[in-house]
Amino acid sequence: MVGLSYLHCSVKVSNPLLHPPNFPPTSALDINQLRPYTLAVPLLLMLGMLAYSHLTPSSPVDNRRLMSEDCPAMEAWEDGFAGAALHVFVMFYIFCSLAIICDDYFCESLEKISDGLGLSPDVAGATFMAAGSSAPELFVSFADNVIATETKSIGVGTIIGSAIFNILIIIALTAALAGQDLKLDFRPLARDSVWYTISIVIMVIVIADGEVHTGESVCLILGYVGYVTFMVFNTTIMGKMCPAKEEDDTEDVELGTQSKAKGMSMDLESIEVEGASAPAPAPADDKKEETTEEAGDGDDDDEDPGPYFECLTWASVAEEGWDSKAWFIFAYPINVVFRFTVPDCNHERFSGPAGYITCFVMSIIHIAVASHFLVDSATKFGCIVHMPFALMGLTIVAAGTSVPDAISSVVVAKNGEGDMAVSNAIGSNVFDILLGLGLPYLLSNTVKGVVPTVSVDELIPSVCILYGILAAVIGILWYSNWMLNPKVGMSLFGLYFAYVIFAYIHGLS
Repeated sequence: MVGLSYLHCSVKVSNPLLHPPNFPPTSALDINQLRPYTLAVPLLLMLGMLAYSHLTPSSPVDNRRLMSEDCPAMEAWEDGFAGAALHVFVMFYIFCSLAIICDDYFCESLEKISDGLGLSPDVAGATFMAAGSSAPELFVSFADNVIATETKSIGVGTIIGSAIFNILIIIALTAALAGQDLKLDFRPLARDSVWYTISIVIMVIVIADGEVHTGESVCLILGYVGYVTFMVFNTTIMGKMCPAKEEDDTEDVELGTQSKAKGMSMDLESIEVEGASAPAPAPADDKKEETTEEAGDGDDDDEDPGPYFECLTWASVAEEGWDSKAWFIFAYPINVVFRFTVPDCNHERFSGPAGYITCFVMSIIHIAVASHFLVDSATKFGCIVHMPFALMGLTIVAAGTSVPDAISSVVVAKNGEGDMAVSNAIGSNVFDILLGLGLPYLLSNTVKGVVPTVSVDELIPSVCILYGILAAVIGILWYSNWMLNPKVGMSLFGLYFAYVIFAYIHGLS
Protein backbone atom coordinates (compact mmCIF):
# COMPACT_ATOMS: atom_id res chain seq x y z
CA MET A 1 0.00 0.00 0.00
CA VAL A 2 2.76 2.38 -0.83
CA GLY A 3 3.61 4.68 -3.65
CA LEU A 4 6.66 2.79 -4.88
CA SER A 5 7.28 -0.40 -6.73
CA TYR A 6 9.89 -2.23 -4.77
CA LEU A 7 12.34 -2.36 -7.61
CA HIS A 8 15.60 -4.20 -7.49
CA CYS A 9 18.42 -3.66 -10.01
CA SER A 10 17.78 -7.12 -11.43
CA VAL A 11 14.97 -7.53 -13.93
CA LYS A 12 13.95 -11.02 -12.93
CA VAL A 13 10.19 -11.22 -12.53
CA SER A 14 10.57 -13.63 -9.66
CA ASN A 15 12.27 -10.95 -7.58
CA PRO A 16 9.85 -9.78 -4.88
CA LEU A 17 11.47 -6.33 -4.91
CA LEU A 18 10.55 -5.81 -8.55
CA HIS A 19 6.95 -4.79 -7.98
CA PRO A 20 4.91 -3.17 -5.24
CA PRO A 21 4.29 -5.67 -2.48
CA ASN A 22 1.15 -7.67 -2.09
CA PHE A 23 1.24 -7.50 1.66
CA PRO A 24 1.18 -10.89 3.38
CA PRO A 25 -2.20 -11.67 4.85
CA THR A 26 -2.55 -10.39 8.39
CA SER A 27 -5.47 -10.93 10.68
CA ALA A 28 -7.47 -8.03 12.02
CA LEU A 29 -6.30 -9.02 15.49
CA ASP A 30 -2.65 -8.64 14.47
CA ILE A 31 -3.31 -5.15 13.13
CA ASN A 32 -5.24 -4.21 16.27
CA GLN A 33 -2.25 -5.29 18.35
CA LEU A 34 0.03 -3.02 16.31
CA ARG A 35 -2.14 0.08 16.47
CA PRO A 36 -1.48 0.96 20.14
CA TYR A 37 2.26 1.09 19.44
CA THR A 38 1.89 3.41 16.46
CA LEU A 39 -0.79 5.57 18.08
CA ALA A 40 1.31 6.01 21.23
CA VAL A 41 3.63 8.50 19.51
CA PRO A 42 1.04 11.21 18.67
CA LEU A 43 -0.60 10.67 22.06
CA LEU A 44 2.70 11.27 23.89
CA LEU A 45 3.34 14.39 21.79
CA MET A 46 -0.09 15.80 22.65
CA LEU A 47 0.21 14.99 26.35
CA GLY A 48 3.69 16.49 26.43
CA MET A 49 2.48 19.74 24.87
CA LEU A 50 -0.52 19.80 27.20
CA ALA A 51 1.72 19.38 30.26
CA TYR A 52 4.16 22.01 28.98
CA SER A 53 1.42 24.60 28.47
CA HIS A 54 -0.11 23.85 31.88
CA LEU A 55 3.15 24.00 33.83
CA THR A 56 4.67 26.98 32.00
CA PRO A 57 3.62 30.39 33.36
CA SER A 58 1.64 32.51 30.93
CA SER A 59 3.76 34.99 29.05
CA PRO A 60 2.89 38.67 29.41
CA VAL A 61 3.05 38.88 25.66
CA ASP A 62 -0.04 37.75 23.84
CA ASN A 63 1.47 34.64 22.23
CA ARG A 64 -1.83 33.76 20.63
CA ARG A 65 -1.92 37.08 18.80
CA LEU A 66 1.69 36.61 17.68
CA MET A 67 1.09 33.10 16.34
CA SER A 68 -2.08 33.90 14.43
CA GLU A 69 -5.11 36.12 14.20
CA ASP A 70 -7.23 33.19 13.08
CA CYS A 71 -8.04 31.40 16.32
CA PRO A 72 -11.71 30.42 16.29
CA ALA A 73 -14.17 31.57 18.92
CA MET A 74 -14.38 29.18 21.85
CA GLU A 75 -16.50 28.82 24.96
CA ALA A 76 -15.03 30.07 28.23
CA TRP A 77 -14.64 26.55 29.65
CA GLU A 78 -13.02 25.37 26.41
CA ASP A 79 -10.27 27.99 26.49
CA GLY A 80 -8.24 26.33 29.22
CA PHE A 81 -6.77 23.06 30.43
CA ALA A 82 -10.11 21.22 30.26
CA GLY A 83 -10.69 22.30 26.68
CA ALA A 84 -7.16 21.33 25.67
CA ALA A 85 -7.57 17.91 27.29
CA LEU A 86 -10.87 17.43 25.44
CA HIS A 87 -9.22 18.23 22.11
CA VAL A 88 -6.40 15.79 22.90
CA PHE A 89 -8.99 13.05 23.27
CA VAL A 90 -10.87 14.16 20.13
CA MET A 91 -7.71 14.19 18.00
CA PHE A 92 -6.55 10.84 19.35
CA TYR A 93 -9.92 9.27 18.61
CA ILE A 94 -9.86 10.72 15.10
CA PHE A 95 -6.37 9.25 14.59
CA CYS A 96 -7.78 5.86 15.64
CA SER A 97 -10.70 6.17 13.22
CA LEU A 98 -8.40 7.17 10.34
CA ALA A 99 -6.19 4.15 11.00
CA ILE A 100 -9.19 1.79 11.03
CA ILE A 101 -10.94 3.18 7.95
CA CYS A 102 -7.72 3.24 5.91
CA ASP A 103 -6.41 -0.19 6.88
CA ASP A 104 -9.66 -2.16 7.08
CA TYR A 105 -11.73 -0.58 4.32
CA PHE A 106 -10.11 1.99 2.04
CA CYS A 107 -6.94 0.04 1.18
CA GLU A 108 -8.96 -3.11 0.59
CA SER A 109 -11.29 -1.33 -1.84
CA LEU A 110 -8.30 0.13 -3.71
CA GLU A 111 -6.77 -3.32 -4.11
CA LYS A 112 -9.97 -4.67 -5.63
CA ILE A 113 -10.35 -1.63 -7.90
CA SER A 114 -6.78 -2.12 -9.13
CA ASP A 115 -7.50 -5.78 -9.84
CA GLY A 116 -10.77 -4.89 -11.56
CA LEU A 117 -9.05 -2.36 -13.82
CA GLY A 118 -6.31 -4.85 -14.62
CA LEU A 119 -3.55 -2.43 -13.56
CA SER A 120 0.01 -3.67 -13.45
CA PRO A 121 1.54 -3.88 -9.98
CA ASP A 122 3.82 -0.92 -10.73
CA VAL A 123 1.00 1.42 -11.75
CA ALA A 124 -1.29 0.21 -8.98
CA GLY A 125 1.43 0.76 -6.39
CA ALA A 126 2.22 4.25 -7.68
CA THR A 127 -1.41 5.38 -7.76
CA PHE A 128 -4.17 3.53 -5.91
CA MET A 129 -2.04 1.79 -3.31
CA ALA A 130 -0.16 5.01 -2.55
CA ALA A 131 -3.46 6.74 -1.83
CA GLY A 132 -4.45 4.00 0.59
CA SER A 133 -2.05 4.52 3.47
CA SER A 134 -1.39 8.19 2.67
CA ALA A 135 -5.04 9.26 2.45
CA PRO A 136 -5.09 11.00 5.87
CA GLU A 137 -2.26 13.38 4.92
CA LEU A 138 -3.92 14.14 1.58
CA PHE A 139 -7.27 14.94 3.13
CA VAL A 140 -5.76 16.99 5.98
CA SER A 141 -4.01 19.06 3.32
CA PHE A 142 -7.30 19.28 1.42
CA ALA A 143 -9.19 20.37 4.54
CA ASP A 144 -6.59 23.03 5.36
CA ASN A 145 -6.14 24.46 1.86
CA VAL A 146 -9.57 24.01 0.27
CA ILE A 147 -12.26 23.67 2.95
CA ALA A 148 -10.86 26.01 5.63
CA THR A 149 -11.69 29.70 5.26
CA GLU A 150 -8.00 30.56 5.49
CA THR A 151 -4.92 28.36 5.14
CA LYS A 152 -3.09 27.83 8.44
CA SER A 153 -0.07 25.81 7.18
CA ILE A 154 -1.33 22.72 9.04
CA GLY A 155 -1.57 20.86 5.72
CA VAL A 156 1.95 21.50 4.48
CA GLY A 157 3.27 21.08 8.02
CA THR A 158 1.59 17.68 8.18
CA ILE A 159 3.19 16.62 4.89
CA ILE A 160 6.69 17.66 5.96
CA GLY A 161 6.28 16.28 9.48
CA SER A 162 4.86 13.05 8.10
CA ALA A 163 7.95 12.67 5.90
CA ILE A 164 10.19 12.96 8.96
CA PHE A 165 7.96 10.62 10.98
CA ASN A 166 7.90 8.05 8.18
CA ILE A 167 11.67 7.91 7.82
CA LEU A 168 12.51 7.80 11.52
CA ILE A 169 9.64 6.38 13.55
CA ILE A 170 8.24 3.94 10.99
CA ILE A 171 11.66 2.40 10.32
CA ALA A 172 12.36 2.42 14.07
CA LEU A 173 9.07 0.64 14.82
CA THR A 174 9.82 -1.80 12.02
CA ALA A 175 13.20 -2.61 13.54
CA ALA A 176 11.75 -2.92 17.05
CA LEU A 177 8.64 -4.97 16.24
CA ALA A 178 9.86 -7.16 13.38
CA GLY A 179 10.91 -9.90 15.83
CA GLN A 180 14.03 -10.62 13.81
CA ASP A 181 17.09 -8.96 12.29
CA LEU A 182 16.36 -8.03 8.67
CA LYS A 183 18.97 -7.83 5.93
CA LEU A 184 18.32 -4.91 3.58
CA ASP A 185 19.21 -4.44 -0.06
CA PHE A 186 20.75 -0.98 -0.51
CA ARG A 187 19.59 -0.68 -4.14
CA PRO A 188 15.85 -0.12 -3.61
CA LEU A 189 16.75 2.22 -0.75
CA ALA A 190 18.98 4.23 -3.09
CA ARG A 191 16.25 4.40 -5.73
CA ASP A 192 13.63 5.53 -3.24
CA SER A 193 15.96 8.15 -1.80
CA VAL A 194 16.55 9.67 -5.24
CA TRP A 195 12.82 10.11 -5.87
CA TYR A 196 12.34 11.44 -2.37
CA THR A 197 15.11 14.00 -2.91
CA ILE A 198 13.57 15.11 -6.20
CA SER A 199 10.19 15.62 -4.54
CA ILE A 200 11.72 17.71 -1.75
CA VAL A 201 13.54 19.91 -4.27
CA ILE A 202 10.30 20.58 -6.14
CA MET A 203 8.48 21.37 -2.89
CA VAL A 204 11.18 23.81 -1.73
CA ILE A 205 11.05 25.68 -5.04
CA VAL A 206 7.25 25.89 -4.84
CA ILE A 207 6.91 27.17 -1.25
CA ALA A 208 10.07 29.31 -1.14
CA ASP A 209 8.21 32.62 -1.67
CA GLY A 210 5.47 31.79 0.86
CA GLU A 211 2.72 31.50 -1.78
CA VAL A 212 1.68 28.72 -4.12
CA HIS A 213 0.23 29.82 -7.45
CA THR A 214 -1.53 27.71 -10.05
CA GLY A 215 1.59 27.05 -12.13
CA GLU A 216 3.53 25.96 -9.05
CA SER A 217 0.81 23.54 -7.95
CA VAL A 218 0.77 22.11 -11.48
CA CYS A 219 4.53 21.55 -11.20
CA LEU A 220 3.99 19.41 -8.11
CA ILE A 221 1.37 17.32 -9.87
CA LEU A 222 3.54 16.97 -12.98
CA GLY A 223 6.32 15.73 -10.74
CA TYR A 224 4.01 12.98 -9.53
CA VAL A 225 2.96 12.21 -13.12
CA GLY A 226 6.64 11.83 -13.97
CA TYR A 227 7.05 9.49 -11.02
CA VAL A 228 4.12 7.32 -12.12
CA THR A 229 5.50 7.28 -15.65
CA PHE A 230 8.78 6.02 -14.29
CA MET A 231 6.93 3.29 -12.46
CA VAL A 232 5.27 2.17 -15.69
CA PHE A 233 8.65 1.69 -17.34
CA ASN A 234 10.76 1.04 -14.27
CA THR A 235 11.63 -2.54 -15.16
CA THR A 236 13.11 -1.49 -18.50
CA ILE A 237 14.76 1.66 -17.17
CA MET A 238 16.39 0.03 -14.18
CA GLY A 239 17.30 -3.01 -16.21
CA LYS A 240 19.37 -0.79 -18.52
CA MET A 241 20.80 1.36 -15.75
CA CYS A 242 21.75 -1.59 -13.56
CA PRO A 243 21.90 -4.83 -15.55
CA ALA A 244 21.37 -8.04 -13.63
CA LYS A 245 24.48 -9.88 -12.52
CA GLU A 246 24.84 -13.57 -12.02
CA GLU A 247 25.10 -13.17 -8.25
CA ASP A 248 21.94 -11.05 -8.32
CA ASP A 249 20.12 -13.80 -10.18
CA THR A 250 21.11 -16.28 -7.51
CA GLU A 251 19.91 -13.89 -4.86
CA ASP A 252 16.61 -13.44 -6.72
CA VAL A 253 16.04 -17.17 -6.86
CA GLU A 254 16.72 -17.43 -3.14
CA LEU A 255 14.36 -14.56 -2.36
CA GLY A 256 11.69 -16.01 -4.57
CA THR A 257 12.13 -19.43 -3.02
CA GLN A 258 11.87 -18.00 0.47
CA SER A 259 8.73 -16.12 -0.47
CA LYS A 260 7.14 -19.19 -1.97
CA ALA A 261 8.25 -21.29 1.00
CA LYS A 262 6.31 -19.01 3.35
CA GLY A 263 3.15 -19.48 1.40
CA MET A 264 3.63 -23.25 1.15
CA SER A 265 4.54 -23.86 4.78
CA MET A 266 1.03 -24.83 5.83
CA ASP A 267 0.61 -27.19 2.90
CA LEU A 268 3.93 -28.89 3.57
CA GLU A 269 2.89 -29.63 7.13
CA SER A 270 0.04 -31.77 5.88
CA ILE A 271 2.35 -34.02 3.82
CA GLU A 272 4.29 -36.91 5.35
CA VAL A 273 8.09 -36.88 5.08
CA GLU A 274 8.09 -40.31 3.43
CA GLY A 275 6.49 -38.70 0.41
CA ALA A 276 2.95 -39.96 0.96
CA SER A 277 0.86 -37.43 -0.91
CA ALA A 278 -2.52 -39.13 -0.47
CA PRO A 279 -3.61 -37.09 2.58
CA ALA A 280 -2.89 -33.80 0.78
CA PRO A 281 -6.15 -33.60 -1.23
CA ALA A 282 -8.27 -34.10 1.91
CA PRO A 283 -7.98 -30.53 3.20
CA ALA A 284 -8.84 -29.26 -0.28
CA ASP A 285 -12.05 -31.34 -0.24
CA ASP A 286 -12.90 -29.98 3.18
CA LYS A 287 -12.28 -26.45 1.96
CA LYS A 288 -14.42 -27.12 -1.08
CA GLU A 289 -17.28 -28.30 1.10
CA GLU A 290 -16.90 -25.29 3.38
CA THR A 291 -16.86 -22.96 0.39
CA THR A 292 -20.00 -24.58 -0.99
CA GLU A 293 -21.76 -24.22 2.34
CA GLU A 294 -20.71 -20.56 2.63
CA ALA A 295 -21.85 -19.86 -0.91
CA GLY A 296 -25.19 -21.45 -0.15
CA ASP A 297 -25.57 -19.31 2.94
CA GLY A 298 -24.69 -16.17 1.01
CA ASP A 299 -27.33 -16.74 -1.63
CA ASP A 300 -30.11 -15.88 0.77
CA ASP A 301 -29.95 -12.14 1.25
CA ASP A 302 -32.78 -12.24 3.76
CA GLU A 303 -30.81 -14.30 6.26
CA ASP A 304 -29.27 -12.71 9.34
CA PRO A 305 -25.82 -11.36 8.35
CA GLY A 306 -24.27 -13.21 11.29
CA PRO A 307 -20.57 -13.53 10.42
CA TYR A 308 -20.45 -10.04 8.89
CA PHE A 309 -21.16 -8.48 12.30
CA GLU A 310 -19.24 -11.07 14.28
CA CYS A 311 -16.38 -8.61 14.77
CA LEU A 312 -18.75 -6.45 16.83
CA THR A 313 -19.51 -9.22 19.33
CA TRP A 314 -17.61 -9.87 22.55
CA ALA A 315 -17.07 -13.46 21.42
CA SER A 316 -14.54 -12.21 18.86
CA VAL A 317 -12.13 -11.22 21.66
CA ALA A 318 -13.36 -13.42 24.53
CA GLU A 319 -10.28 -15.64 24.35
CA GLU A 320 -7.77 -12.84 23.79
CA GLY A 321 -5.64 -10.89 26.26
CA TRP A 322 -6.65 -7.82 28.23
CA ASP A 323 -5.00 -5.47 25.72
CA SER A 324 -7.12 -6.79 22.86
CA LYS A 325 -10.24 -6.52 24.98
CA ALA A 326 -9.35 -2.97 26.01
CA TRP A 327 -8.86 -1.96 22.38
CA PHE A 328 -12.13 -3.66 21.43
CA ILE A 329 -14.02 -1.55 23.99
CA PHE A 330 -12.20 1.68 23.14
CA ALA A 331 -12.68 1.38 19.37
CA TYR A 332 -16.17 -0.18 19.53
CA PRO A 333 -18.10 3.01 18.59
CA ILE A 334 -15.80 3.54 15.59
CA ASN A 335 -16.21 -0.05 14.40
CA VAL A 336 -19.98 0.09 14.79
CA VAL A 337 -20.25 3.24 12.67
CA PHE A 338 -17.97 1.89 9.95
CA ARG A 339 -19.53 -1.57 9.90
CA PHE A 340 -23.01 -0.16 9.33
CA THR A 341 -22.07 2.60 6.86
CA VAL A 342 -19.14 1.14 4.87
CA PRO A 343 -19.53 -2.25 3.17
CA ASP A 344 -16.56 -4.49 3.87
CA CYS A 345 -15.51 -5.61 0.39
CA ASN A 346 -13.54 -8.51 1.89
CA HIS A 347 -16.84 -10.06 2.90
CA GLU A 348 -18.43 -12.31 0.27
CA ARG A 349 -21.64 -10.31 0.31
CA PHE A 350 -19.86 -7.13 -0.84
CA SER A 351 -17.01 -8.59 -2.88
CA GLY A 352 -18.48 -7.57 -6.26
CA PRO A 353 -17.88 -4.29 -8.14
CA ALA A 354 -20.85 -2.58 -6.50
CA GLY A 355 -19.52 -3.54 -3.08
CA TYR A 356 -15.93 -2.35 -3.43
CA ILE A 357 -16.90 0.82 -5.31
CA THR A 358 -19.36 1.71 -2.54
CA CYS A 359 -16.68 0.87 0.02
CA PHE A 360 -14.29 3.21 -1.81
CA VAL A 361 -16.77 6.10 -1.93
CA MET A 362 -17.93 5.75 1.67
CA SER A 363 -14.33 5.47 2.89
CA ILE A 364 -13.44 8.74 1.17
CA ILE A 365 -16.43 10.43 2.78
CA HIS A 366 -15.45 9.21 6.23
CA ILE A 367 -11.79 10.20 5.77
CA ALA A 368 -12.75 13.65 4.47
CA VAL A 369 -15.14 14.31 7.37
CA ALA A 370 -12.64 13.03 9.96
CA SER A 371 -9.85 15.16 8.44
CA HIS A 372 -12.05 18.26 8.56
CA PHE A 373 -12.76 17.79 12.26
CA LEU A 374 -9.11 16.92 12.88
CA VAL A 375 -7.95 20.24 11.41
CA ASP A 376 -10.65 22.08 13.38
CA SER A 377 -9.67 20.39 16.66
CA ALA A 378 -5.96 20.85 15.99
CA THR A 379 -6.55 24.56 15.35
CA LYS A 380 -8.34 24.99 18.68
CA PHE A 381 -5.76 22.93 20.56
CA GLY A 382 -2.95 25.02 19.08
CA CYS A 383 -4.69 28.22 20.11
CA ILE A 384 -5.28 27.01 23.68
CA VAL A 385 -1.70 25.87 24.30
CA HIS A 386 -0.14 28.68 22.20
CA MET A 387 1.29 26.22 19.68
CA PRO A 388 1.84 27.52 16.12
CA PHE A 389 -0.31 25.78 13.53
CA ALA A 390 2.67 24.78 11.38
CA LEU A 391 4.28 23.15 14.44
CA MET A 392 1.03 21.28 15.09
CA GLY A 393 1.21 19.86 11.59
CA LEU A 394 4.93 19.07 11.81
CA THR A 395 4.58 17.00 14.97
CA ILE A 396 1.21 15.93 16.35
CA VAL A 397 -0.97 15.81 13.23
CA ALA A 398 1.85 14.32 11.13
CA ALA A 399 2.41 11.50 13.64
CA GLY A 400 -1.30 10.70 13.91
CA THR A 401 -1.98 10.63 10.17
CA SER A 402 1.05 8.41 9.51
CA VAL A 403 -0.36 5.50 11.52
CA PRO A 404 -1.62 3.55 8.44
CA ASP A 405 1.85 3.78 6.88
CA ALA A 406 3.44 2.62 10.11
CA ILE A 407 1.14 -0.39 10.41
CA SER A 408 1.79 -1.37 6.79
CA SER A 409 5.55 -1.33 7.32
CA VAL A 410 5.46 -3.30 10.56
CA VAL A 411 3.15 -5.90 8.99
CA VAL A 412 5.54 -6.64 6.12
CA ALA A 413 8.56 -6.52 8.45
CA LYS A 414 7.01 -9.16 10.72
CA ASN A 415 6.77 -11.32 7.61
CA GLY A 416 10.48 -10.85 6.90
CA GLU A 417 10.18 -8.25 4.13
CA GLY A 418 12.55 -5.58 5.43
CA ASP A 419 13.10 -3.91 2.05
CA MET A 420 9.37 -3.44 1.58
CA ALA A 421 9.02 -1.90 5.03
CA VAL A 422 11.83 0.62 4.51
CA SER A 423 10.69 1.45 0.99
CA ASN A 424 7.20 2.09 2.34
CA ALA A 425 8.59 4.52 4.92
CA ILE A 426 10.55 6.53 2.35
CA GLY A 427 8.46 5.97 -0.75
CA SER A 428 5.10 7.08 0.62
CA ASN A 429 6.64 10.52 1.10
CA VAL A 430 6.77 10.96 -2.68
CA PHE A 431 2.98 10.70 -2.84
CA ASP A 432 2.54 12.94 0.21
CA ILE A 433 4.74 15.75 -1.07
CA LEU A 434 3.91 15.80 -4.77
CA LEU A 435 0.21 14.90 -4.84
CA GLY A 436 -0.68 15.53 -1.18
CA LEU A 437 0.31 19.17 -1.64
CA GLY A 438 -0.12 19.64 -5.38
CA LEU A 439 -3.76 18.59 -5.69
CA PRO A 440 -5.14 20.66 -2.73
CA TYR A 441 -3.10 23.68 -3.84
CA LEU A 442 -4.43 23.39 -7.39
CA LEU A 443 -8.02 23.12 -6.17
CA SER A 444 -7.53 26.11 -3.90
CA ASN A 445 -6.25 28.17 -6.84
CA THR A 446 -8.80 27.09 -9.43
CA VAL A 447 -11.96 26.20 -7.52
CA LYS A 448 -11.68 28.38 -4.44
CA GLY A 449 -9.88 31.21 -6.23
CA VAL A 450 -7.47 31.72 -3.32
CA VAL A 451 -3.68 31.62 -3.47
CA PRO A 452 -2.51 29.39 -0.56
CA THR A 453 0.07 30.92 1.76
CA VAL A 454 2.78 29.00 3.59
CA SER A 455 4.51 29.92 6.85
CA VAL A 456 8.00 29.59 5.37
CA ASP A 457 9.90 30.72 8.47
CA GLU A 458 8.48 27.83 10.48
CA LEU A 459 8.71 25.18 7.76
CA ILE A 460 11.95 25.78 5.86
CA PRO A 461 14.16 24.69 8.81
CA SER A 462 12.27 21.38 8.91
CA VAL A 463 12.64 21.00 5.14
CA CYS A 464 16.39 21.43 5.53
CA ILE A 465 16.36 18.87 8.34
CA LEU A 466 14.72 16.39 5.94
CA TYR A 467 17.95 16.08 3.99
CA GLY A 468 20.02 15.67 7.13
CA ILE A 469 17.68 13.00 8.47
CA LEU A 470 17.73 11.07 5.18
CA ALA A 471 21.54 11.16 5.16
CA ALA A 472 21.63 10.08 8.82
CA VAL A 473 19.30 7.13 8.21
CA ILE A 474 21.35 5.93 5.24
CA GLY A 475 24.51 6.37 7.30
CA ILE A 476 23.12 4.38 10.22
CA LEU A 477 21.98 1.57 7.94
CA TRP A 478 25.36 1.55 6.17
CA TYR A 479 27.16 1.40 9.53
CA SER A 480 24.96 -1.53 10.59
CA ASN A 481 25.95 -3.33 7.36
CA TRP A 482 22.40 -2.85 6.00
CA MET A 483 20.88 -4.76 8.88
CA LEU A 484 17.61 -3.62 10.46
CA ASN A 485 17.77 -4.50 14.16
CA PRO A 486 16.68 -3.07 17.54
CA LYS A 487 19.90 -1.03 17.88
CA VAL A 488 19.11 0.75 14.61
CA GLY A 489 15.57 1.28 15.85
CA MET A 490 16.77 2.91 19.08
CA SER A 491 19.07 5.23 17.12
CA LEU A 492 16.20 6.37 14.92
CA PHE A 493 13.89 6.87 17.92
CA GLY A 494 16.57 9.09 19.43
CA LEU A 495 16.88 11.13 16.23
CA TYR A 496 13.13 11.68 16.06
CA PHE A 497 12.77 12.91 19.60
CA ALA A 498 15.79 15.17 19.11
CA TYR A 499 13.98 16.63 16.11
CA VAL A 500 10.76 17.07 18.13
CA ILE A 501 12.66 18.92 20.87
CA PHE A 502 14.28 21.18 18.27
CA ALA A 503 10.94 21.78 16.54
CA TYR A 504 9.24 22.69 19.82
CA ILE A 505 12.05 25.02 20.89
CA HIS A 506 12.22 26.68 17.49
CA GLY A 507 8.46 26.80 16.96
CA LEU A 508 7.50 28.01 20.44
CA SER A 509 10.23 30.63 20.71
